[in-house]
Amino acid sequence: MMDQQNDLIAAIATPEAVSAISVVRLSGRGASATVEKLMNLEQGKLTGRRRAVGDFAGIDYLVAISWPFGNSYTGEEMIDIMCHGSPGTPGRILSKLEESGARIALPGEFTRRAWINGKLTSLDVLTLSSEYQGDNRGDSHRDLSKELLELTSELEGLIEFSEDHEVSNENQIQVLLKDVHVKAEALLNKVRRAEVLPRVFIMGPVNAGKSTLFNKLYGQETVVVSSIPGTTRDGISRQISIAGRQIEISDSAGFGGEVLDGKALTLLLSSIRSGDRIVWMDPCCEKPANEISDLHQVLFLKSQADNNTNTTNSGWLPFSSVSGEGMAELFQFISATEKGSSSWRIERIVELIQQAITAAKYSDIALSAEIVGEILFEADQSDMSTDAVERALERFCVGK
Repeated sequence: MMDQQNDLIAAIATPEAVSAISVVRLSGRGASATVEKLMNLEQGKLTGRRRAVGDFAGIDYLVAISWPFGNSYTGEEMIDIMCHGSPGTPGRILSKLEESGARIALPGEFTRRAWINGKLTSLDVLTLSSEYQGDNRGDSHRDLSKELLELTSELEGLIEFSEDHEVSNENQIQVLLKDVHVKAEALLNKVRRAEVLPRVFIMGPVNAGKSTLFNKLYGQETVVVSSIPGTTRDGISRQISIAGRQIEISDSAGFGGEVLDGKALTLLLSSIRSGDRIVWMDPCCEKPANEISDLHQVLFLKSQADNNTNTTNSGWLPFSSVSGEGMAELFQFISATEKGSSSWRIERIVELIQQAITAAKYSDIALSAEIVGEILFEADQSDMSTDAVERALERFCVGK
């Protein structure tokens, strides 16, 4: 259902550089009326899909293009202001819009509103996010929603095929299902490469081996490793790739450090969001405060297991960055598919297609068709976890 936001958001939608034309974008309830007033236009001049040319508050002579509620990129009232790209002009226009009640948009907020209003699917957001980061690398993620639509169209055809043909054609149905299975797996691989998984925070007491693990995961010595407590003062983050999936990992100051470490930890705790994952390292198997363990997914590592002979408590994984003990389980934790994400849903589709193939193999065409129906229902569930969408939107510029 379309939703018209009461607050106006505005942003410069073109790069900050001298150019022939720059674009300032405005979206939300009252966008048209705001620009009409600033351009001294008659009321309703920019209602609907219209265009107006004129002076904008004495700043520039420009073109304003309006998009009506329900038909714009965001689904709201929206105005694109085409001004001269001379130094300072777009910024002055943006300031005037702020004075008139608009606020500066957050990164990706225009796209967030388009997603909320059903103008884009979660896969569309994922595609755009990947393209903005140049993640295609010759293997385009463009139109993932279209690929899923084509996939479901073929599955719909399979249901009709199974209804119109005799059981003797189960071999043909198997062939068709296997072809769809290959396409579904290809789509799943694209989505996995495009997604950014939940952030991973490496935490624990001082000298637990956090920085050593961080450097091992990143592949080079990014963080100074020392036996002196409190060496890591401020957190540091890096993007790593595990099994082709992009993950942001963050090292942190150790609990129990000096005053400066305590301040850094306070900032760290305030930055952890819903959905983020925590790797808690402690050679003594002492768990963190409830605010950490009760609110987030946590993997408890008994670190330094290669030279620590103490008994490992229940719920803790013996781990050593030196010997590699526990590393496979760690990789599995930090790269696990997030429930509710696009890849999670498509994994389910791939699994169901395999079940349909098995049913057709044993001549149970009716069951195969029933499973295909389940697949179509699953594909139609376009919901995606808000956390996953927000991570994708963080890649966008303010004007998008």
